[in-house]
Amino acid sequence: MSLDPVTPQPSVHLREATAHDVGFLTDVVLVATIAQGRVPEDFDEHEFRSGFAAWTAEQVGAVRPADLEHSTTYVIEIEGERAGRLRVVRAPDHRELAGIQLLPAHQQHGIGTHLIEQFLVEARAAGVPARISVEKDNPRARALYERLGFAKVGETEAEVQLEAR
Repeated sequence: MSLDPVTPQPSVHLREATAHDVGFLTDVVLVATIAQGRVPEDFDEHEFRSGFAAWTAEQVGAVRPADLEHSTTYVIEIEGERAGRLRVVRAPDHRELAGIQLLPAHQQHGIGTHLIEQFLVEARAAGVPARISVEKDNPRARALYERLGFAKVGETEAEVQLEAR
């Protein structure tokens, strides 16, 4: 999938992640979370890396578990360089943006907004609601999603569920 850049945005391209990308995708999530100051004091980086890498390997593997049947994980490339992670679930009755992270150098430049807007266009074209969950300790992301038309529809202990129709 290729997206037209929003001027003056650099060239943004999505490509399906492969097993070769697992380490990078793990790093992106870790670096973005640390940069946001959202890592608990008792955080075990080795344990996180091991668990997230194993889960990501399942997502991008040739044979995926049934719960990942509709899930696609992408590498976000900016001007040919790996810059982030995007995971989309395309269920028959909804679309879910199940994860978006950009390396800190690529944040605050409208790239995430552009990708989320493209996600919303896809959901609308399919005639299904667009969903996203955001961790309660990430108010910046929640504000972005609400600015783009998402509204709270539920919550768990750790996350707020948002939907755009």
